[in-house]
Amino acid sequence: MSTMDEIEEESRAAAEKMVMNMMQRPGQLEKVEQYKKRITHKKASIEAQLKSAVQGKLDGVRVGLRQLQECLDDVKQTNLKMDELEDLLTGVPPLVASLQAVREEDSRHSQYVTAMDSLKHIFTVPESVAKTKQWIGEGKLLHAHQCLSDLENSRDDLLYELHRLPNQSSHDKIMLKAYFEDVEMVSNLLEKQIKLILARTLNTVRKEPTVIVTALRIIEREEKRDQMAIQQQDQSGFMPPGRPKNWRTKSFEVLECAVAQRVEGTRVDEREDNKLWLIRYLELTRQLILEDLRVVKTLCVPCFPPHYDIVNKYVNMYHTCLSSSLQDIVQNGLEGNEYVTLLSWILNTYPGTELMGSPEVNVDVSILPPLLSEEVMQKLQDEYLQKMESNYMEWMEKTLESERAEWAGERSPDVEPHTSAFHTHAPVIIFQMIDQNLQVTETISKEITFKALLLSIDQVTRFGNMYREGVIQFKNAHFADRSRVAYFTHHMITIVNNSEQMVRLAQQTQSRRWPPALHHPPAERSFQRLLDTFQSLRDEAAKFLLEEAFLDLEEHFDDLFTAKWLTSSIPVDTICVTLEDYFQDYNHLREKNFEYVINEAQNLVYKKYITAMLSKKITFKTVDEAQQAATKIVKEANQIRSFFRRIALNAEGVNVDWPFEVISVLAEVLRCQDIEMLSLDLHGLLEKCPDVSEEQLVRLLALRGDVPRAHVRDTVTHVRAARQPRAQPHPALPQLFKNITFNDRLLSHFTL
Repeated sequence: MSTMDEIEEESRAAAEKMVMNMMQRPGQLEKVEQYKKRITHKKASIEAQLKSAVQGKLDGVRVGLRQLQECLDDVKQTNLKMDELEDLLTGVPPLVASLQAVREEDSRHSQYVTAMDSLKHIFTVPESVAKTKQWIGEGKLLHAHQCLSDLENSRDDLLYELHRLPNQSSHDKIMLKAYFEDVEMVSNLLEKQIKLILARTLNTVRKEPTVIVTALRIIEREEKRDQMAIQQQDQSGFMPPGRPKNWRTKSFEVLECAVAQRVEGTRVDEREDNKLWLIRYLELTRQLILEDLRVVKTLCVPCFPPHYDIVNKYVNMYHTCLSSSLQDIVQNGLEGNEYVTLLSWILNTYPGTELMGSPEVNVDVSILPPLLSEEVMQKLQDEYLQKMESNYMEWMEKTLESERAEWAGERSPDVEPHTSAFHTHAPVIIFQMIDQNLQVTETISKEITFKALLLSIDQVTRFGNMYREGVIQFKNAHFADRSRVAYFTHHMITIVNNSEQMVRLAQQTQSRRWPPALHHPPAERSFQRLLDTFQSLRDEAAKFLLEEAFLDLEEHFDDLFTAKWLTSSIPVDTICVTLEDYFQDYNHLREKNFEYVINEAQNLVYKKYITAMLSKKITFKTVDEAQQAATKIVKEANQIRSFFRRIALNAEGVNVDWPFEVISVLAEVLRCQDIEMLSLDLHGLLEKCPDVSEEQLVRLLALRGDVPRAHVRDTVTHVRAARQPRAQPHPALPQLFKNITFNDRLLSHFTL
């Protein structure tokens, strides 16, 4: 009651508050009647809802009470029935013994029923077997299978009844099996016929797909019976003879065997019969697989049950059989270009649009295991590169022997029509061979192409070293007896041209074959080593070329700066004439080589001229003699410069003025009248030629007999001290004083 009173008080307070809110303005008094009607309607509506809710709850309680009463009645009834059932079960045990005879009679009745049902098959087994054989022979496989199934059912039912007997008779089992042994024979005959059909699947499906469908229907029926037999074995321990047959598994084995035979059948040639046997085998295999998989996708898919997944099965079978065949080929060994053929086919043709990647087949080979393992593929690549290396070595040795034979021959080298340069075809042939090998490896992969490029670089470098040894032997043999080789100069010109051409061809090969944006320091060092090998060989051969010419000029250089020289121009005239004669042959050098030889010849001439000047073969006792000698030196230097300027008319890389300027400075030292001014001339010499040594300065001043030894020593010491630290020579200008040495010890006479 207290709760109701509280609720009533709260309701009254809420109502007062609501009325106060409604009557805040005078104009709202006119709407009092409207407010009362609205509240009255709302109250009536709430009371109606409340009555309805209470009535619904009451009805629910009434239904619940009624159901509880029914449940109570059911429980009482169940208890009564349970009591009655317990009373009835007490009489069951005595009935077991009394019904034993009934059970035995039921078992016999079951066997008799089975025997009666199978009588028609038992008595007609020979006839049914013969009929089944006839149907198999006529290709009526469904009829044959139905008849076979009836025979097997009769046999299996009888054997099962024997299996159920408590005291099983082995004699009865043996007798039944012997009576039905022809059934097993017919089953094997049908299995053989189905295998024969499946072995010809790809041919049969084109003409008679129904034959394939029939065989597959029989296989699926036998698979179901296998499953039933296994279930029966789990339940009763009885397994019919010959079960499970596993014809589906055997069918895939037959298909795989047929695929293996088809793949092997494309190998129609052997290496002894046809050098292109591998190319032909792989091409026939490609055509076979492409056509067969096209047939599988278009014709076999409608015939085979979906769960056979026949397309992927065939893809895997062809892949496996092809892998096995290729492994046999690899194990038997490959020769020559067979490596390229096989590697290219595996890496490019097989997964490419010509076979598995074609729109008609569209097989992603990345989900398949590799045709050959990574180890085998790497071994094949290594063996191929080893063969390439062996071929390079053999061919380049033969090339060197051919070059040596030409050097020893009595014939001048060939001349290029457009340059008139002496040459042989060796450089072009070498790089053609390299280019051909690289073109071949490009059909395999970029990785092996780069490896082949590095191998080629190393082999050409090796050839360059062998070539250099041969050139040195050729040069030494010639200088030992210069009458033995008639065309030494011509062949040495050829060697210079060939070496320069090797550098040029190597650079062209690099620009064409080097992978773009590749940074590979070891490879770059190998390539630079190749360039350095032939560049140094070019320079060395050019020096050998000039060495022959300067052997003829040696005695004329010895005549320089002697008493005879003062009154004669014969030595320098002879030097210029002899060199001009040699340069008639040097015109057969290519332009760059010709410029290099001119520079080297010019430097050698001036070095030998300076060496003769500083060799202390003559002393100019007076200033007049020194001035006359200086005038002659400048004249001869001008003569030499004019000679080189004439032969280097179109050579842009030849500086004929620099050596002349050096000789002019040396002459000015001799021309100087005031010995106190010699230091200025020496300073000018050191400015122009920082490589001048102390001994060479002493020897230069020693040519003047009018200069005391002490003054020579002091002047040189003062000049060199003023030049400390010594300036480095300009790298682009020849160092004429470098490596000029003397046998006598003139410097010791000018030291304290």
